[in-house]
Amino acid sequence: MLIAKVRDNIVKEEIKVRKFNSIFKRKIHSLEPIKIKKNFSKIEVDNYVIKIAETKSELKKAQALRYSVFYKEKKAIPTISKKILRLDYDKVDKFADHLIVIDKNRKGIKNKIVGTYRLIRGDIAAHCGGLYTSSEFDLSKILNSYENNKILELGRSCVHQDYRNGTIMNLLWKAIAEYVKLYDIKILLGCASFHGTDVMKYTNELSYLRKNFSLPDELSVKSLDSKIYPAYTEIDSNNNDLRTFVKLPPLIKGYLRVGGKVSHDCYVDYKFNTIDLCVIVNTNNIDEKYKKKYLN
Repeated sequence: MLIAKVRDNIVKEEIKVRKFNSIFKRKIHSLEPIKIKKNFSKIEVDNYVIKIAETKSELKKAQALRYSVFYKEKKAIPTISKKILRLDYDKVDKFADHLIVIDKNRKGIKNKIVGTYRLIRGDIAAHCGGLYTSSEFDLSKILNSYENNKILELGRSCVHQDYRNGTIMNLLWKAIAEYVKLYDIKILLGCASFHGTDVMKYTNELSYLRKNFSLPDELSVKSLDSKIYPAYTEIDSNNNDLRTFVKLPPLIKGYLRVGGKVSHDCYVDYKFNTIDLCVIVNTNNIDEKYKKKYLN
C-alpha cells in the first residue's frame, strides 16, 4: 500500500517535471540566449576539494546531505517521495550549479560531501520559472535594477553536523567569490533563516536587523507572507547590539559581515520549519576586509 502510494507520488512528480520541461522549451525561444557556461576550476585545500557537482551521483549526494540537515535535523516536512528517497530536491536543482565540499579523508562513509551551496544565475532562472526566493519575496526592484546575468541566487546552504567549526563555510564562500569573479556578478541574493515558525520568539533579533541592516528603499523587497507579525519593537539603546548579533544564525551573520542587508519583513515557511529573511549583497559594497580575503 505504502509502496503504491510512493510510486503514485513519484509518477506525479515526473508528470510535473515533463510539464515543466515543456513550458521551459516553449519559453526558451522568447528569452535572451543563455551565455556559454564557463569553466569553474576546483579548489583544493588540505584534504578538501571544493568544486561544482559534475555528475548525477555528486548531485544526489549533495541532496542527501541537504535531506539529513533540513528534514532530519531541522524537522522540515518532507513529501512521501522525499522521505523514501531521503533526498531534498526541487525543480531548480536541474538548472542550478551545486557547489560541494568533499573531504577526501572521510573514511567508512560513501558520501564524502560535507558541505553544499546551490547557485543559480538570474539568466538561467529566467528560463526555468524564476528564482526560488521570488516564491517568498517580491524581487521586482532588484530585477528591474540589474540585468539577469548579473544576479546570483544562493540557496540550500548546509554543512554536515560534524564539520560546523567554520572551515567548510569559509571554503564555500571562497568558492562563491571565485564564481562571482568568473561571471562578473553584481548582486547576491537568497533566503537566510531562523529555526522554527514562532516569529515572536525572535523579537529582539528581528527588531535589531530591521533597525541596523534593512535594505535601502530603492532595493527593498516585500515579503509575500500575508500575515502581519507584531514581532518588531523600537530599540532605543545600542548596549545590547553585540549580544543580539552573536545570537543570530551563523548564515545571517555571515551575510551581514560581508556587507549584506535584509528585507524589512520575514516570511514563515511552514514546510521547511523556518522564518526567512531575504538577504541582498551588492558585490561592489562588500566590506574591504572580505574583499581582500575572498575577491583578490
